[in-house]
Amino acid sequence: MIEIALCDDDPAITGFLESTLKGFGYLLPEPMHIQVFHQGAAILETLKNEAGDTGVPPFDIIFLDIELGDTTGIAVAEQIRKQYKSPTLIFVSAHESYCKQLFHLDTTAFLSKPIDETEVKSLLLRIYRHLRNPQQVFMYHIKEDVFRTPLEDILFFETKLRKIEMTTKQGTVTFYGKLGEIEARLKHPGFIRIHHSLIVNLDNVERFEKNTLAFPGGLSLALARNRQKEIRRKIMDYYTGTSGGAFL
Repeated sequence: MIEIALCDDDPAITGFLESTLKGFGYLLPEPMHIQVFHQGAAILETLKNEAGDTGVPPFDIIFLDIELGDTTGIAVAEQIRKQYKSPTLIFVSAHESYCKQLFHLDTTAFLSKPIDETEVKSLLLRIYRHLRNPQQVFMYHIKEDVFRTPLEDILFFETKLRKIEMTTKQGTVTFYGKLGEIEARLKHPGFIRIHHSLIVNLDNVERFEKNTLAFPGGLSLALARNRQKEIRRKIMDYYTGTSGGAFL
């Protein structure tokens, strides 16, 4: 599910954007869910409430009008970026003179009014490809739902019978799968298999000892006994770019 928020004080604009985005929904391999806001304070309140203690924003994409009735889209974006690296921000305005003020906010695009449907289509596809880049996120299924987790948040994958437990910085989720298939899908060199039942993300290892990898919170995982030298070499190759070192 791709989560989208539209924030504009003009209902005609949000209505047009919503219908246009839904009209192009057939182009995406997963459904989209759209929420509409007409005040900056309302979307900030929703972000705060739904992100909660996890710190994960509820939206993948936010369309922000620059000239909102109660504030400005720039002020709203500044508040968002104080808390979250994501979501993707797209500004909407009839005045392109604002563009120079937006560079520090890590925005993806500027959509001019009147809004062109072809431009929306192109923008939607481009952003979706960026959001679902397999180099940046891991996608998995639970029943009919599709979820994605940033690679940087993953600590390790562990297989238990026919299920996979994915432990992240936020907690653990379980889904059906095979570790071999996950290993084949992961393109990031920092993910290595240290045991027949474990794939770890070396970027989140806190300490590398001779035969174990320590993660934040006191958790340690052991290297497979029959492959320790090979695995240590792979770890050192990733950390230093060499195959030697004291750990061997």
